[in-house]
Amino acid sequence: MMNAGRLLPVLLCCCLFFLWSVQGCGKKGDPRPSSVMPPGAIADLRATLLESGVYLRWSVPDAKSGIQNFKIQRNERDKERSSCVDCPREFVMIADVSFNDPLLKKEEGNSVGYLDLQVKAGYYYSYQIIACDMWRHCGEASNIEDIKIGAKGAQGREGVKNTPQ
Repeated sequence: MMNAGRLLPVLLCCCLFFLWSVQGCGKKGDPRPSSVMPPGAIADLRATLLESGVYLRWSVPDAKSGIQNFKIQRNERDKERSSCVDCPREFVMIADVSFNDPLLKKEEGNSVGYLDLQVKAGYYYSYQIIACDMWRHCGEASNIEDIKIGAKGAQGREGVKNTPQ
């Protein structure tokens, strides 16, 4: 039979192991009541290269969805992704704009736009937008839009423009 001096450390180790194993693991989602529906994802994000930067344009999914702001995220890299097409990209939030923000341009219909002035020649950029409601519940990220800034300045899929069209 074990004496009490040797039993105590064994019990203590078992208790610590039990507490460690039941604490949970993995990334937890944002706290949100299950009855709350987040805004729908933006599906038509487009990037256009201008002389002054990259102009992002998208449609607001639904006026009744209660969208109040947009988180604009960007991934910046100095090389093309051809060496690792399936590698995950790290997006950084560059702006969190509300409908009333003067940085968000209202366009015809339900479209809005945003101009990213912080781009560098010779870099590749990827953008995505996340819509959030007034309680800061956010939906899924939009489609990803890629654009390249030429080594000598603005060169892109749609060429150089002075104003968004």
